[in-house]
Amino acid sequence: MKKNNKTIIIILVFFIIILTLILLRNNINTDNKLYTNLNINREDLNIFYLNVGQADSTFITINGCNMLIDSGNEKDGYYIVEFLKAQNVKKIDYFILTHFDEDHIGGAYKILEELEIGVLYMPANSNETKTYAKLISKIEEYNINTNTSLRATKDVNYSLGNANWKVLNINDGNDLNDSSIVIELDYKETKYLFMGDSTTKVEEQVEWDEVNVLKVAHHGSNSSTSQQFLEEIKPKYAVISVGNGNGYDFPSNDVIGRLEHNNIKIYRTDKNGTIWLTSNGTTININCIEYNLDGTGRKQATIFKRKYLYAFFFYANYY
Repeated sequence: MKKNNKTIIIILVFFIIILTLILLRNNINTDNKLYTNLNINREDLNIFYLNVGQADSTFITINGCNMLIDSGNEKDGYYIVEFLKAQNVKKIDYFILTHFDEDHIGGAYKILEELEIGVLYMPANSNETKTYAKLISKIEEYNINTNTSLRATKDVNYSLGNANWKVLNINDGNDLNDSSIVIELDYKETKYLFMGDSTTKVEEQVEWDEVNVLKVAHHGSNSSTSQQFLEEIKPKYAVISVGNGNGYDFPSNDVIGRLEHNNIKIYRTDKNGTIWLTSNGTTININCIEYNLDGTGRKQATIFKRKYLYAFFFYANYY
């Protein structure tokens, strides 16, 4: 009788494991349903400055074409995928990793696993970290179409639906921050600048256009966003991707002071959550939504799976 009970229990636990793995395969989140479909008007430009804590990731979509700039830390990748799938995004046409710091490339492997990638753009230099090694491994495993030959020039434009983007900085030097791919996105009468982690050295080397919205470099570090730079680009809005209690004193009080001095409206992911910008090419609207994609300290699918696997082996051995 005892042997029959043991067999029944093992069978039940086995089916629980199978069901769990099926749910995980379909990306059912263990934190309950985090994100809903926002019913994006895809004829307009939509830019989501994602709240990934002390990291960086921006999603852009227009006319059914999608761009993702950076992928947050490793644990953020799971939530970025969850958010994108909730918006019925199955393909990233342009996936841009601005440089190889962990807080910009950490979540990339999950995105490469879960979504179709058109082209992955990244600098030609490298970084001797486990995160970088994992990225390269996934690129090879999934045979991702990768381009490391971008050049900074205003003469080459890439289309993203009815919008266009160009590369204003990239280099293969040893300084990861200043190797950042810097992008200007143009949509009709509006312009948007994405600075990666580039410093004032880059700001002094490039001939900038005036823009409507600045994605502030390096989480608001005082190594970037000089007064001269702000006077040149003249943005109306500035967005800072930064985490609470980040340990770096980001954003710098000096940077905040300079933005305020220039009458630039500031949005911060640590205070405003995910920042959703929409534009018809003439006007710009900005809304803040309480979507948290920061994976720090939160449940992950792998943790959920491991928990049930441990339970299975415990019960199997116990009985």
